[in-house]
Amino acid sequence: MRILAVAGVLCLALIAGAGCAEEGETGFSPGVGAETDEFDRELEELEKEFESEPESEEFEEEEFESEPEPATECDSSYEGACLDPYASDYDCEGGSGDGPSYTGPVEVVGDDHYGLDRDGDGYACE
Repeated sequence: MRILAVAGVLCLALIAGAGCAEEGETGFSPGVGAETDEFDRELEELEKEFESEPESEEFEEEEFESEPEPATECDSSYEGACLDPYASDYDCEGGSGDGPSYTGPVEVVGDDHYGLDRDGDGYACE
């Protein structure tokens, strides 16, 4: 919030035609009037306040933590790759099957409902 206040004051200085000033200068000539003197005092106070503030505020980590990704469900009948238990069919990658889903080598540890282990040795798509 303080940064916005300083930026707003500096923006007013530019609008008033002060232009860019060197560090520590306001860009106004001394003795221009009471309004300028008041502006200079307010600007100096804001600059001092801004300089005394830490450069960045620390936020609680939980504000920026992303939502955890939902757990991926894998078909418990196969190990070595995560097969979607809701897929209509799986075929071996590089084989003649038409999918719609494909897998590489997997171990069959339950019911081979996709028919991937053709020789029945417990390993599919080998």
